[in-house]
Amino acid sequence: MTDLRQVVIHCHWYQPPRENPFTGKVDDQPSASPFRNWNERIAAECYAPNANAEIRNGDGQSEHQNNYEWVSSDWGPTLLSWLENQQPDVYRSVIEADRATVDRFGGHGSTIAHAYNHTILPLSNDRDKRTQVKWGIADFVHRFGREPEGMWLPETAADVETLAALSEQGIRFTVLSPFQADSVMTEEGWADVTGGKIDTSTPYVVDLPNGAEIAVFFYDGPISQDIAFGGLLEDGVRFGRRLIEDHSEAALKNVATDGETYGHHHRHGEMALARAIREVVDDPGAEITNYAQLLANDPPHRRARILEVSSWSCAHGVERWRSDCGCSISHDSDWNQAWRTPLRDSLDWLRDALADDFETTTDDLFEDPWAARDRYIEVILGGDDEAFLNSVCVDGLTDDQRDAALALLEVQHRSMLMFTSCGWFFDELAGLETIFVLRHAGRAIGLARNVTGRDHEAKFLNRLEHARGNVDGLSGRDVYEANVSPWMTEDQIL
Repeated sequence: MTDLRQVVIHCHWYQPPRENPFTGKVDDQPSASPFRNWNERIAAECYAPNANAEIRNGDGQSEHQNNYEWVSSDWGPTLLSWLENQQPDVYRSVIEADRATVDRFGGHGSTIAHAYNHTILPLSNDRDKRTQVKWGIADFVHRFGREPEGMWLPETAADVETLAALSEQGIRFTVLSPFQADSVMTEEGWADVTGGKIDTSTPYVVDLPNGAEIAVFFYDGPISQDIAFGGLLEDGVRFGRRLIEDHSEAALKNVATDGETYGHHHRHGEMALARAIREVVDDPGAEITNYAQLLANDPPHRRARILEVSSWSCAHGVERWRSDCGCSISHDSDWNQAWRTPLRDSLDWLRDALADDFETTTDDLFEDPWAARDRYIEVILGGDDEAFLNSVCVDGLTDDQRDAALALLEVQHRSMLMFTSCGWFFDELAGLETIFVLRHAGRAIGLARNVTGRDHEAKFLNRLEHARGNVDGLSGRDVYEANVSPWMTEDQIL
């Protein structure tokens, strides 16, 4: 225990898998001008500046700080993969910063893991949910060289079964919105805290169906909202003082926002963040810490229940990723998002069809097909194909059979990527993000057709016909045929 005010600033850093699955490269995106694509633009505006953020002093001089060494972070694996290949200096600053936090915070690094490709886990089936968690952990260990203590849930979308999936893989805690809290245990029994009324200055224990438990930190809603949308980043000193002064003595103040808030959504936001960090560090009554160190020093003693099937960015639970719930970017638009339901239904159908292919085609290939899928992350991360196959396949396979085994696992990889949440988040069916998920679906269809001889494309397109966007009445089929079909050639699929 300490008498100092505890401050945690959590940043959720993420970009979807923007690579065209038929080429492995990110296509030019004119909307990101003057940069070639949105990854490059956001890296220039946010990821690179936060690795070397300027702090201006009153005497006209300035110094620089790696903000990653002071904030709590989760990094989407698909973003880290792109940074590693395209922005190695930024990537290195992230990895080295985590090592610095391990030393600074008593052996507890400030980076936590992230479910693999930002899928809304309460909408995933149990098998995919487990694989997403396992792949996220494996990616984290590969990059940061240590086991994660916590995991960020995409869009903080949670239900008790999702929390159980984390706990089963050794994850000790996660972070949720205060509006995801349902009730807390008091001396008089369970007390309602819906509507964001929960005390966020302490962690809680959430009981799980299997008898286990997991710790949950609920972040401070009002300050986090003011950081992201309320102008708090206009003055880094005021930001820092708010973190220090806006809570009782010796209590925890933890905030959470998209990391892209600092520099991309708000120009020079990285400078405000750096100044706020400096304000906390220089205050004798406060200190920067992280969630894992807090748990180690003062384990939670209060119990809470969460609202089932909830998230931080949809007031209707997780409907933003499956229905026309009213959540959108352009709130004054007369567009609708009725296309979300048939899009998800189509992809759910395709996922199940591909899973059936996988199970019925791999009986004579793998010792355990789904265990092999859980381990396929080793190949995705650059592991040796032959060594991997030797460890998961039955003996005596021909070269053609081994090639088929890898292709079938890649089908499953694409069936994961086609559920990346961004495909439903925005307003229009024909947007970049929905095209991403449809391209991964097309890649999966083509690979499966080559290996199994089963072609799911026609039935998939018939289902997509029911998804209707707002631009020129385009259907999901139209979007697919314009943006995916041109790539579905034999040389692109092989």
